[in-house]
This record gives sequence, C-alpha cells and structure tokens, in this order.
Amino acid sequence: MMKQNRISKFQDSVTPEEITAEAQPSDKPVNEQQEEDLGAHLRAAEEEAKQHYDKLLRVMAEFENFKKRMSREHEELTRFSNERLLSELLPALDDMDRVLEHLPVDPSEDVKKFADGVALARRSLGATLEKFGLKEVPALGEPFDPAQHEAIAVVESDAREPGAVMAVHRAGYRLFDRLLRPAMVTVAKAAEDNSK
Repeated sequence: MMKQNRISKFQDSVTPEEITAEAQPSDKPVNEQQEEDLGAHLRAAEEEAKQHYDKLLRVMAEFENFKKRMSREHEELTRFSNERLLSELLPALDDMDRVLEHLPVDPSEDVKKFADGVALARRSLGATLEKFGLKEVPALGEPFDPAQHEAIAVVESDAREPGAVMAVHRAGYRLFDRLLRPAMVTVAKAAEDNSK
C-alpha cells in the first residue's frame, strides 16, 4: 500500500508533457567546434573501449590457458604421486624374482612350498602395483631400445637377431607412460666370421 502511494505521488507530480519536453533535444544551436570536440571525444572513447575489450579478450584467453594448465598439472601430479613409493618397492620385486630364479633343480617339498609362497606374494604385489599404473618394460627378444633398456653386455649369438635382447638381468618398469627404471639387459650381436 505504501509503495503504491509513492508511485501515485510521483505520477501526480510529473506530467507526460514534462517528460516529453525533457527527452527532446534543445533547440539551442551547436556550433561546429563543439561538434568536432564531441566527435573527437566519441572517437577517443570508442578507441579506449576497443582497447579495453581487446585486453579483456586476452585476459580471458590467458585465464582459460591457465585453467587448462592447472588442470593438466593437477592430473599429472595425481597420476604420478606414487612414483617415489613405487620406485622404492621395485627392489622388493627384484628380490622375489631372484629367489624364484635361483631355486634348486630338484627342490624338496619344503622348498617348493616356500617358492609357491614367494610366487604368490610376487603375483599379488605385481597385480596391486599394476592397478596404480606400474607396468614391466618388455625386453627379452625385443630389439634393443636405449630409451627403455640399459645394456650391460654385448654377446655374440646366432640364437637371436643382432641387436635383440638376449637376457634380462633386472626388469625395467614404466609408470603409465613415464620410464621409472630401464631394464638391464644383455644384447646379441652377430657372430664374427673367424675364417679369414
């Protein structure tokens, strides 16, 4: 009710003729100098507005790039946050592999049970680490790749193609697409012809 009273008071105090008269331009003549000044001010204001708009677009683009970069960095940080822990666990995997590689040819029943337990623990630990992105670097029989393999010996061999990995001394691992540790390998080379 009070709001309606204010509106009606306003409507009573200002007539439509007064509003129309205020909205119409004055009949005073505008000289050419004032017109040029107004035009110059208008052009300057338009140029300034254009510069502010361009600056706004650049800032918006920079902010979008910043958000994308932060998102990528956060994703990478999350993805590789376990890298150090996984690197520290690799020697334990190596030790389990060495235990399994050095079993006697004809083991006793107790040794077989022990080996089965170690193999089970190795498989379980390996499967758990794979869930976090750890993968073994393929090596045996593969062509030597210095980006993934570390050659510790080169041996003449007819059994493998020259440049192929003959033996793996220590497994290499990747964390997703990042090399965590190269595989230590022996590489085959062609046998030299000694008939000369």
